[in-house]
Amino acid sequence: MSTYLVPLIVFPYISRTLGVRGIGIVDTVDNLIDYCILFSMMGLGTVGVREIAKNKDNPKALSQTFTDLFALNLCSTIFIAAVFCLIVCMSPQLQDFGILIPIGILKLIANLFWIEWLYTGLEDFRYITLRSICLRTLFILLVFLLIHTQADVAVYYALFTGITVGNALCNWFHKRTYLHWDIRRANIMRYFRPFFMLGVFAMLSAVYFKLSLPVLNFIAGSHEAGNYATATRVYQVVIALISTLTGVMIPRISVLMNENKFDLVSSYTNTAFKLLFLFSFPLICFVELLAPDIIRLFAGSGFDGAILPMRIIMLQLIVIGAEKIIVLQLLVPLRKDNAIVKAGLLGVIVWGILTILLVPKYHCMGTSLVWVAAEFSVLVIAAIETYRTLSIGFPIKMLFWSALYALPYLPLGWLVLISTDHPTLRILFCSFLFVAYASVLEVKVYKTGIIKAILNLVKSTSNE
Repeated sequence: MSTYLVPLIVFPYISRTLGVRGIGIVDTVDNLIDYCILFSMMGLGTVGVREIAKNKDNPKALSQTFTDLFALNLCSTIFIAAVFCLIVCMSPQLQDFGILIPIGILKLIANLFWIEWLYTGLEDFRYITLRSICLRTLFILLVFLLIHTQADVAVYYALFTGITVGNALCNWFHKRTYLHWDIRRANIMRYFRPFFMLGVFAMLSAVYFKLSLPVLNFIAGSHEAGNYATATRVYQVVIALISTLTGVMIPRISVLMNENKFDLVSSYTNTAFKLLFLFSFPLICFVELLAPDIIRLFAGSGFDGAILPMRIIMLQLIVIGAEKIIVLQLLVPLRKDNAIVKAGLLGVIVWGILTILLVPKYHCMGTSLVWVAAEFSVLVIAAIETYRTLSIGFPIKMLFWSALYALPYLPLGWLVLISTDHPTLRILFCSFLFVAYASVLEVKVYKTGIIKAILNLVKSTSNE
């Protein structure tokens, strides 16, 4: 969550300092670089977690697995960096971004040494969390110290890239705690097929979000891109929570499937869907009711064009959350790489057709609608494949009852809206009421044990 929560904390200051155009420029360049990172990483984020989890109890096999995967990533990163530099040299539009492009290339190279997949596969989440929070806290301090005018766009992006560089340095030196590796013994073909196949899915999936913003920028300009980028800010924080859930599940599910403990796999999946519905419904209702207040409080009055796109984007929270559970938690450990790629390909086809039809006319609102439609098509194909293979289908009945249980959020929010006009008070009161009601649902209906787990974690942390 710190990946997206920290930028959200500084966003009220940054949006007012850099303006809509500055936000649009930075996010456009960063999305292009992130897409290059996806090309360089391919399926490493998923394959790495899966294979490291399988070999974490065998030091020799662990070291060889890391060596093979890192060498494969090294080759792909060098190739993508060279291709991107060539594209920049041939594209006047990209050259107009100036110093932001070299800063982005530094981020691309530093990502090679981040190796987060190693620590996720080892389930060393304590180290990941502490390192991330420390570096992002430093980022917050530097932003307020160094960013003062609209001319500081490059400085802001350099600080943002510094998070990647800092994580890479920490992770690269910390890896000696777990393994010893020798690049000369690398076998890059060992994991090439899953690396490539899952990478194709990652790139196809990223089209809906990472390429949508640059396409919108080129079609409608930096102002519309800034509105769209702002509309996705809250969504990114929320989906990060869901991504953390599935990220934690992947190594555990991989081990359970390897041991043929499919009853536990089904149990974990059921719990994941309960958590998804428990979190997503109040968050959707919260944003739908308070989108104008959220935008004006965090971004400012010049970002009113982001209100409707934010409402549209948040509607897909359940869709993407379910998609992550089905694809990453079930199909990836099952090695259903072909089915995953087919689902991603369908999503891109839907995205491409609707982008041509909607974005030139409806701009950032059209981009939001396109994203929702593409993700929904991926979910349908993935759910069908999961049911055919594991007989685990999408929990339609659970979704229906969860929607009924969520209805009281609407009158609770409406009471807050009519009781005060102050945006901050509305957000605080709604947050309190929604958390209280969600806690009741967790204890009485969902019973996942998450509240007890959080209390135990706080207690153990305070004791330490």
